[in-house]
Amino acid sequence: MRAISVILLVVLGIVALVGLNSFYTVRQDQQALVLQFGSPVAVRNEFSLTEGGEQIDEAGLFFKLPWEQVITLDRKNIGSNIPDIEVLASDQRRLTVDAFVRWRITDPLMFYQRFREERVAAGQIQRFTETSIRNSLGQVPVPEIVSGQRVALMEEIRTNVNEALDGTGIDIIDVRIRQADLPAAVAEGVYTRMRTEREQEAQRIRSEGEEEARLIRAQADREATIVRAEANQTAEQTRGEGDAEATRIYADAYGRDIAFFRLQRGLIACEEAIIEGTVIVSDSSELDVCRVFIEGARRASGR
Repeated sequence: MRAISVILLVVLGIVALVGLNSFYTVRQDQQALVLQFGSPVAVRNEFSLTEGGEQIDEAGLFFKLPWEQVITLDRKNIGSNIPDIEVLASDQRRLTVDAFVRWRITDPLMFYQRFREERVAAGQIQRFTETSIRNSLGQVPVPEIVSGQRVALMEEIRTNVNEALDGTGIDIIDVRIRQADLPAAVAEGVYTRMRTEREQEAQRIRSEGEEEARLIRAQADREATIVRAEANQTAEQTRGEGDAEATRIYADAYGRDIAFFRLQRGLIACEEAIIEGTVIVSDSSELDVCRVFIEGARRASGR
């Protein structure tokens, strides 16, 4: 009886162990490939889309035979960094490019038959991406890589990598050039050349500005000289006209009243000669100082 109980417990244990190994769970972010003696027999929660573009969810608990093997693979998008890619652009300038690739497994069976592991697939994707980046960027100059056709170039690279991975169960979703820099040694030379060119351009602009300033100053000096000459000419003409008018007035006054004209000229001469502080020495019998000037005016007039 005791032997039967032991055998029964052993059998129950074996059944329980077999039962536990006959069930497996596939998460929503996983897809599973079921193998029987190395040959595929089923795919669970395979990546597929509805007509509306939504992913079909078949995650859950599944049954398998004890001798079957379950290989789980990612169902979500996978990202791979590809740093330090040396690129020679069409203008013979070297760049160091950092890229990022997003990809997913769309056919678990084909993927397993080709790569077995995601690590191997990632290495193959990196090699194909580096080759495509060098080929695509090598056909355009550096300015187009940095800011010109960057979006179109990344789409071209994505298409080329997808074509290279055709039949492997992998879909390249996106390729991004995160950074494209000149190597340190080359960058220093480029920056030095750019700085020299900018300094030469600045010196040229300063020289042109100084030359233009000299021309403007010379033109202004010429115009100022002309204005002064014209002003002096106008002043001399006006002064001459004034002197002529004064002479005419004096002559007219002289012709009308000679005695008054002689008296006026004598008084003007006296006024101009005797100013404040002037010392006059005169005889006590001749106190009419201005008479001297009046007599002088009479003699000058000839009368």
